[in-house]
Amino acid sequence: MMTMHLTRRDALLTGAAALTAAASLTPSHAAETDGLKSELLFDMTATLEPPQSIGATHEGNRSIFYATGGTVDGPKVKGTVLPGGGDWFRMRDDGVGELDVRATFKTDDGALIYTHYRGVLIPSTGYFRTTPRFETSAKQYQWLTKIVCVGVGTGGQGQVSYKVYQIL
Repeated sequence: MMTMHLTRRDALLTGAAALTAAASLTPSHAAETDGLKSELLFDMTATLEPPQSIGATHEGNRSIFYATGGTVDGPKVKGTVLPGGGDWFRMRDDGVGELDVRATFKTDDGALIYTHYRGVLIPSTGYFRTTPRFETSAKQYQWLTKIVCVGVGTGGQGQVSYKVYQIL
């Protein structure tokens, strides 16, 4: 059996070489220093059933909100939110709500897109942000699986709405 001895210098050189290689593959816009840029991907509104209130647990106050339908409307994606998704919402003791959402929508051209996201809601300030991710087998929407998004939400009256932005 052969034993390989790696010195600290070897490890540093190997790490530096890997970092240099990764940097050469990084698009030039990754080094922008003037802040993030975004563009509206779509507006999404979902109608909700009354919550199933689990109540105070060791994790916080848990409520489950099931979606009954809704719309997705944007310049590149349009469709319908399908029933059956929902938010396994938790209100922490410090007044911060944590979203844990899963939903499926069907595009106007028939593709199914699964979205899942975590988020934060602070009712006292109105801060409501999510980080949606997407999965689909539809070739024309594979680009959704390769982007980072942020949703800005509002809620009330049995529905929730988001403006979902692609981070460029």
